[in-house]
Amino acid sequence: MDTAMNFSDMDDADYFAALLLKQLRQEITDEELQYLEAWKASHPSFAQASESVNDSERLLADLQDMKQIDMEGWWQKISAQVEITKKPVPFYRRWYAYAAAAMVLLIAGAVTWQYWPAEKPAQAETTPFEPASLNMSPGGNKAILTLANGRVIDVGNADTGKLALDANRNVIKVQDGALKYESTGFHERADQQLWAAWNLLTPYNKLSTPRGGQYSLELPDGSKVWLNAASSITFPTHFLARERRVTITGEVYFEVAAVTDADKANTPFIVTVEDPAGKDLANVEVLGTRFNIMAYGDEQAVKTTLLNGKVKVSVPHAGTAANTALLMPGQQALIPQAGNSNSNAMKVIDVDDLEAAFAWKNGYISLKDTDIRSIMRILSRWYNVEIGYEGKTPDYRFGGAISRKVNLSTVLKTLEYGGVHFKIENNKIIVLP
Repeated sequence: MDTAMNFSDMDDADYFAALLLKQLRQEITDEELQYLEAWKASHPSFAQASESVNDSERLLADLQDMKQIDMEGWWQKISAQVEITKKPVPFYRRWYAYAAAAMVLLIAGAVTWQYWPAEKPAQAETTPFEPASLNMSPGGNKAILTLANGRVIDVGNADTGKLALDANRNVIKVQDGALKYESTGFHERADQQLWAAWNLLTPYNKLSTPRGGQYSLELPDGSKVWLNAASSITFPTHFLARERRVTITGEVYFEVAAVTDADKANTPFIVTVEDPAGKDLANVEVLGTRFNIMAYGDEQAVKTTLLNGKVKVSVPHAGTAANTALLMPGQQALIPQAGNSNSNAMKVIDVDDLEAAFAWKNGYISLKDTDIRSIMRILSRWYNVEIGYEGKTPDYRFGGAISRKVNLSTVLKTLEYGGVHFKIENNKIIVLP
C-alpha cells in the first residue's frame, strides 16, 4: 500500500490535518507519527485537536453543532494531500474521517468559512460555558437617519420606498439595508446654486448604525458607502461645486463616483475622520476610488486601506509634510490614536491580504494573523456584548475567517478549539488565561 504524503502547497494546518487523518485510518508511518507528536507538543490547539477527534462522542456532538460546514468539500481538500492506494472505505468510516478532518481545520485555525450556506438552519447551540443568553444572534441591517430638520427615522424597521423629502431630495429605502438619495428634478440647477450661495445653510443628514448594526447608502453624487457596526456618516443633501465632503466615525467602506459634469471635473471627494468626541483624526482626499477607513476609538490606529484608485491621507494640525501620504492600491495608512506614543506619526505599509481589510463588507470576520483582543473587540461591536479579561491574555494568533451570519456561541466554540477559554459573568464574556 502506498501511503506517501504529498507535501506540495500544504500549509501547517493542512499538514497536521493530513497526518491526523492518516492516524485515524491507521495508515500512519512511524516517522509521520513522530511528526504528529511533535506538532501536538508545539501548541495547545494541536494537542486538543488530536484529543477531540479521538473522542468519538465529543466529536459527533461538536459536529452536530457545526454540521452546516461543507464536510465533503473539506474531505476533498484534505484527502488531496494524502496519496493513498487502498480498498474502498465504508461510508460510515468515510463520513467520520472527513468530518474529523474538517474539525481539525477548525481547531487549527485555518478554515475560511466560505462554504457555509447563506442562511444557517435554526437550531439551539450549546457550549460548555454558555447560559441560554449566550446564543446571541449576529448583527443585522439597523440604522438611524437624522434629517436636517431634526426628524429621526428608524430606517431598519421602515418599509421599502420613499421615507422623506429633504431639501429637494427624495430619501428612498431601495431594499433592506440600503438607502438612496434621488433628486426630485425640480429646478435642480437653480437649487444647487442656491445652496452654494448660502453655504452655511446647506442641510446635512446623518446615518448612524448601532452596535450590532450595518447599513449602506448611496450619496447624492452617486458614491456608495457601507457602514459597519457603531459607525456614522454625516453628509450634505447637495454637494457644492468646489468639493464633496463627508464626515465619518467608526468604520466605513467607500466606492466614490467619478464626476461626469464638466463644470465639476476637478471636484475632490474628502472624508473627514472624527473620534466619538468630534475631534478630527484624519482627512482622506479622493478622486474616484474604493477604500476602507477604520477609526474605532478602542483600536490602536486609524487605518485607511486602498483597494484601487488613489487617495491622499493627512493628519490634521500636524503642520509637516511627513504627515501627508499618497496611497497606491494595496497600501494602508496607519495613524496612531491619541494616547499612543508619537500619536501624529503616520506610517504607510503594503497590505499582503486585501481581502482581510475588506472582509466585514463582504460578510466575514477576518481572523488572519489576528490576536485574541482584536477579535474580541470585533465581536463586541457586531454582537453587542461586553468583553472582559482575567489574568494574562493568551498570546495566540489565528487564521481564516468566520461568517458574520453565525451565532455568537459558534464563534466562541471555534475560538475555544483554538486554545482560548471563556467564562460568563452577568452576561459578560470573560477571556481566561
